[in-house]
Amino acid sequence: MLPRQKAAVDVYTREAGSPGLGFFPKPDAVYAMAGAYGPQGRSAYIKTLLVYDFTWPLVYSFFYLFFIYRTLRYAHGKKAAQLSVAALLPGLFDWAENILSIVILSAYPARMDAAAWVMAVTTCLKWITMGAASCLFVYGLVAAPARYIRGK
Repeated sequence: MLPRQKAAVDVYTREAGSPGLGFFPKPDAVYAMAGAYGPQGRSAYIKTLLVYDFTWPLVYSFFYLFFIYRTLRYAHGKKAAQLSVAALLPGLFDWAENILSIVILSAYPARMDAAAWVMAVTTCLKWITMGAASCLFVYGLVAAPARYIRGK
């Protein structure tokens, strides 16, 4: 998130936190945060999700995809490079989480517990797949230079 927009949203979310930063934000916690944001905070948070958090998953997913593909292909060949597709999963789960956050915050104070549970699952899956993609990233950081050194 860009610093100026983050500062604008932090005014409302500083005390309450953000559902996307938790590992498995349960519905009661999500609604407590939504209530703590107030109408202006919910509006600012939704704007952030629509403007900045829409592009961020695209940026990091394609960075991971490109880097993992290049390093694994160099280190182990074309077949291993196919693992790079895993780098798209965190971004997809992040978008799903953002869409559900917008739906929940827009409908507040009405409770949409089913949507909140699905959001909790997508948030959890986002972090798990981000961990897996990060492992592939780190592995690529080691494997590609190691192959280069062995190849000399």
